[in-house]
Amino acid sequence: MKSKYQPWNAPAQTWDYIENRYIEDWKGEHVRLLELVRHIKNSNLKDRLFGSTSMDKLVISIYDPIDYRKEALHVTFDLQNRKWNFRYMALPFQEPEFARTYDEKTGIEKFDNFIAMIKW
Repeated sequence: MKSKYQPWNAPAQTWDYIENRYIEDWKGEHVRLLELVRHIKNSNLKDRLFGSTSMDKLVISIYDPIDYRKEALHVTFDLQNRKWNFRYMALPFQEPEFARTYDEKTGIEKFDNFIAMIKW
């Protein structure tokens, strides 16, 4: 018997809450993720995208609640190697449909390119 898919949902957090979390909880450690959150907040994306944090990861979707395993972009910034990591989970229980690593200086540009490519 096949079991029914159970979403791994998390309620979206406001962009203000996420921004404050990176400021207060991480004490400046995740400056690049904070810059990305501020980029989203200061654009028209803030009204189209939903976000949630999980440890040092920012998960972005067009749905609220966010299903971490379905139609969600997982963004991390590797502090040691100074690289952005983007993983787009299109469908549950499959490899990411999109997985890229980018240099520190190109992260926000590559994020905007991803959003345009996926038509979010």
